Amino acid sequence: MRRQGFTLVELLVVIAIIGILAGLLLPVLGRARRQAHAVTCTNNLRQLFLANTMYADEHSGRYAPAAPDIDVGAGGTVRWHGKRINASGEEAFDPDQGLLSPYLVDGRVKECPLFTEFKRAGEVANAFESGTGGYGYNMAYIGSGLYMQDWPEALRHGTPAHRVFRPSETIMFADAALPQDGYIIEYGFVEPPHPVSKDHPQGNPEWGLSAPSIHFRHDGRAMVLWCDGHITSERYDWAPELNIYGGSNARFGVGWFGPEDNRLFDSGPKESYGVPSG
Repeated sequence: MRRQGFTLVELLVVIAIIGILAGLLLPVLGRARRQAHAVTCTNNLRQLFLANTMYADEHSGRYAPAAPDIDVGAGGTVRWHGKRINASGEEAFDPDQGLLSPYLVDGRVKECPLFTEFKRAGEVANAFESGTGGYGYNMAYIGSGLYMQDWPEALRHGTPAHRVFRPSETIMFADAALPQDGYIIEYGFVEPPHPVSKDHPQGNPEWGLSAPSIHFRHDGRAMVLWCDGHITSERYDWAPELNIYGGSNARFGVGWFGPEDNRLFDSGPKESYGVPSG
């Protein structure tokens, strides 16, 4: 008996069907992969919340300072996320030696799986915050007392947990990075729109905008941890074209969400921002 094979037309039909199925499945698989990354990122932020809460429990109710000696040398040696040998500004921080390391599961900040395009210390001259895992801390209002004390004393301690008037409306950590001229680096802080001081606790618009550092790497969204422990996904809203380093904010998806003031960062009362009390 002679067995008949597939005709050319039948093969072309099968190939076309496979192509259609692949076209339908690939976006679904891509979405599933991105959702898995978002879950991982959420878990990383949840660990940071628990670590900072435990730190406060053991340090008179104060959250960890973001950078207690950043006024020393070229930026100090100690951060919430790591420690380095000298304050040259060119050395990576050891993520096993950060202020929150004793309270983290593996002793270090876990890296966001979507944060892969950045330049590390040793690859470029000014990767001065290497070792953050892709996350930034609200230094101005949670990781310091800049809003109520003079520099540099304000840097030495984090803010007291009881001083956070609206925890569910105050950022603690978020996806973060900092564009440079042609590339992006890790950055350990999420900056409010306006620089903060004791005399200007809600920021001073006359000083201009800070360099934004919230990184909207999740398809135009950023994962944000609030001071009550809940986590949200926020969409990119606005940013200046360039930051102080000549980096393009839009190119790298860095900016802010929400209003063009400090209310989402400010740990103090928010009524003067136009936010209802209660």
